[in-house]
Amino acid sequence: MKKVLLIVLIFLLVIVALLIKIYIFNPLENVPTLERINNSISKGIDFLYENQLDYGEFKTYICDDKDLEECLFDSSPFVTTFVLYFFNNMEGEKVEIMTEKALDFLLNEQEEGGIWRYWSSRNDKKISPDLDDISTISFILKTNGIDIDDNYQLIKENVNDDNLFFTWLYSGKERNDVDCVVNANVLLYLGENNPSVCSYINEAIKSDESCSVYYLGKLSFFYMVSRAFENNITCFDKSKDEIINYILNHQNKDGSFGNELETAFGLTTLLNFNYSGNEIESSLINLLENQQKDGSWKRKAAFCRGIDLTESGPYFGSEELTTALALEALKKYSETVLEK
Repeated sequence: MKKVLLIVLIFLLVIVALLIKIYIFNPLENVPTLERINNSISKGIDFLYENQLDYGEFKTYICDDKDLEECLFDSSPFVTTFVLYFFNNMEGEKVEIMTEKALDFLLNEQEEGGIWRYWSSRNDKKISPDLDDISTISFILKTNGIDIDDNYQLIKENVNDDNLFFTWLYSGKERNDVDCVVNANVLLYLGENNPSVCSYINEAIKSDESCSVYYLGKLSFFYMVSRAFENNITCFDKSKDEIINYILNHQNKDGSFGNELETAFGLTTLLNFNYSGNEIESSLINLLENQQKDGSWKRKAAFCRGIDLTESGPYFGSEELTTALALEALKKYSETVLEK
């Protein structure tokens, strides 16, 4: 009799354990509702609306430390492009107001020939034009149906002997560099599967090579590649599986891929490459739980002056940048997963 009772007890314990696993620890049972995600997006939009500068810019900070604690406002058009990318195909009065102001800001920063610089005309610091800003800003304006000066030939001629795009647009023989993220953003704008650039980027991913001079960590690189892929740069399909595997292998137990910015990069990259495993939900939950009361996500370092130039900064980022990228991830999830 005791033996039978013991067997029954063990059987019941197994059933209870399975129920706990199914109803408590299964991430699919904890998937946030579309309502919760939309509420989070709405709060984030409110934050951006309250913090957009009067003339249209979304702030960037320059900081001495990687934790972005000792910072100063650093006027630049670059961060504004990420906010506008999130706004694409979004509706609502606040989004329309912010979009119009932000587009005007970018247009006012244009120089003859369709040229932009990282530091805006409102910044006391001076810097040469670069293809990263030129390409990302041109892409955003083109996406919004705004005509700019023709800069295609100018961009296409700014290459090295291997037909890879230089970062800086110099008139002389100053020191220049080739950055894989910059090259991905150039393809995004040109809309061309340039064989040399595609091969360079795919090989860098395959060989696990550090190929960015300015962007911190591989997740920012993978995000830019996936964004180009989403916009018809199909040659990056070759690296899709390697990127997905890298990201999944670097996911933490709490669902994050590092800090809030890195988690946004990682989640959006997976979604851009149409990955739909359970890891998506745990990452999404982590992102939602880290939204601040004011609707923002914390300021985190996205890029620096140049990894080969300094190990001590300066570093660049802002709450507006992290928030825009987090909101893009939430929007992408709601569009590709929940609304199907």
